[in-house]
Amino acid sequence: MGSEFEQDGKHVFVYGSLMYLPVWGQVVQGVYPCLNAIAKGHQRHAVPGETYPAMVPNPSAQVQGLVWLNVLPEDVKNLDAFEGPEYERREIEVVLNTSGETLKAETYIWLNRDVLTDELWSVSRFEAEGMQAFLNKHVGNWNSTGQRK
Repeated sequence: MGSEFEQDGKHVFVYGSLMYLPVWGQVVQGVYPCLNAIAKGHQRHAVPGETYPAMVPNPSAQVQGLVWLNVLPEDVKNLDAFEGPEYERREIEVVLNTSGETLKAETYIWLNRDVLTDELWSVSRFEAEGMQAFLNKHVGNWNSTGQRK
């Protein structure tokens, strides 16, 4: 891997609300570059009753998202707290859209697959209908210390 991707922090692959600066910027304190990336072997589902997605392993699928580079440990802790107990942070391999290069990145895998239906999460629906509801319900309850109010 080239030196431009060597780091002290962790690369973090996101595939839902954290792809958007109004959400990401409320959860982390640092400023990080990001790149478009694909997580092969995973699928993104709608979470019933919510506007955010769940990603689960699926060998025949892939998920388009972003990889935030060199996220510092304190911000990874904030992300862990924000994602909550429904998710587990795991290391996966992602493919950068522009170069085809692969990177190891942390991501959040949904733990309770039984609550998910076959409905896939829609980026365009989130942007059109779900973003404001998500901000009001989840980010509005978040404060700068990274803890729920």
